[in-house]
Amino acid sequence: MHIVNLISGKDLGGPKQAFVHYSDNLRHLGHQVTSIIRPGAQVQQLLVERQLDYRLLNYPRSRLPGCKHVAQHRLQQLFTSTQPDLLMVHKPIDAALARPALPAGCKLVLVLHSYTAKGLAAADMILAVSEPVREFVRQQGFDGPVMVMPNLVELNPDEPVTRIKQKPMHIAHMGIMRRTKGQDLLIHALQLLQATEPAFRATLAGKGRWFRKINKLIKQTKLDSKVITQGWVNNAQRDAFFDHADVICVPSRSETFGMLVIEAMARKKLVLATRCGGPEGIIEHGQTGFLAAINAQSLATELAHIMQLSDTEYQAICERAYQHVVDHYSSHPFRQRLRKMLATLTGSN
Repeated sequence: MHIVNLISGKDLGGPKQAFVHYSDNLRHLGHQVTSIIRPGAQVQQLLVERQLDYRLLNYPRSRLPGCKHVAQHRLQQLFTSTQPDLLMVHKPIDAALARPALPAGCKLVLVLHSYTAKGLAAADMILAVSEPVREFVRQQGFDGPVMVMPNLVELNPDEPVTRIKQKPMHIAHMGIMRRTKGQDLLIHALQLLQATEPAFRATLAGKGRWFRKINKLIKQTKLDSKVITQGWVNNAQRDAFFDHADVICVPSRSETFGMLVIEAMARKKLVLATRCGGPEGIIEHGQTGFLAAINAQSLATELAHIMQLSDTEYQAICERAYQHVVDHYSSHPFRQRLRKMLATLTGSN
């Protein structure tokens, strides 16, 4: 089967990395895969490193009549030259733009990473990254097949080593700095924690429109002796970032999945995440990590509890977290889901 895997956007966020995983693993299953990206997309380097076949395509992502016409014309030219049996897209707007341009018989699968309604009806099948997203799709009235397809984390060939908590305990977070990601909640939680359990330090990594605001908040809460901020953590630095931490905190107000959660668990790290959507489907509270309500007090309470865990309890949770990722979010289960998806599309299951 010839599969065209298309993504628009130029950043290197979770959906872009998932896009590469789809291309790589579909190729592993024996399919011809052509990846389509925009000129200047950061994901291009990942495609080159894996020797994945790709093409560059620039088109306006807009439903305005003039822009829409240009986009569909360029997409039609692409499909005429590639003749795909299956098109995969990662944004609903791309599903809506591509549908009229598809050749006869070509199926369209939308990998849905967000709560976005416009464009869902254009898909023949939707892959939802989590159960909450699947429920959202059904609430929008989509009556085609919907599969829950969690994102994949690639395991290091060398299994990581679990170690005891450092003194002081190191709490870390990374992500784009904006309201949705909840860095302000984490800072206020650390302010509360300091009153009862002052032996900690914290690192917040990332950039975004809230970067200055977060640094200002750290000074206002008088945490600047305990909390530092840094820029983006790139792929080459990610394992080391996790390995230097004791707890990875995900204080988001909303997450459709939780890529940071499984990446940290894959390094045998204890994760504390808010009950913000996706993480509840990954973490079993108290067994493979910890969950908090979306507020500073709940986060502070859970952090205090984690600080009181014995070394044996702490290491056991980290080990269970790692095994959970191996069983549910590694390449093998991901490829099994891909086979099921293709069988459903072709009616061979």
